[in-house]
Amino acid sequence: MAAPKSKLSPSQELMARLMRIVRSCPDAASEVLELMFLVSQIEAATSIDREYRDAKRVISRLRNPLWEMGPPDREKLLAAAETIRRVCRLPEDQIPPVPIADAGERARVEARLAVALAGEFDAAQIARVTGVVAAVLQD
Repeated sequence: MAAPKSKLSPSQELMARLMRIVRSCPDAASEVLELMFLVSQIEAATSIDREYRDAKRVISRLRNPLWEMGPPDREKLLAAAETIRRVCRLPEDQIPPVPIADAGERARVEARLAVALAGEFDAAQIARVTGVVAAVLQD
């Protein structure tokens, strides 16, 4: 019996897909390498979560599940959300009402990308990349 494949992180999956593009279209290699560099910069810029951004999103998602469930299951999710909030010492007013409601997140991502990509991309390119990153982070 074959060993099960390990689950790839989103950035690893993206890089694997980009490498498949290079194999099928070698002329795109330089653009793909630039994209891989960008992915590594984005991953480095978002890996430290000093403001508990991910915890806030998880709490909000637990409070607003994507599917309907019975009262006992709903209570378990709400209890888990409350436990995370208490452990992270997050006041209630810092939890977004819906998982994508953190309006300041895009500005933080754009500022970090502007620093990381200074001299590599112009402001319009950084704004486009920020839009994509913000959309992915909101899922």
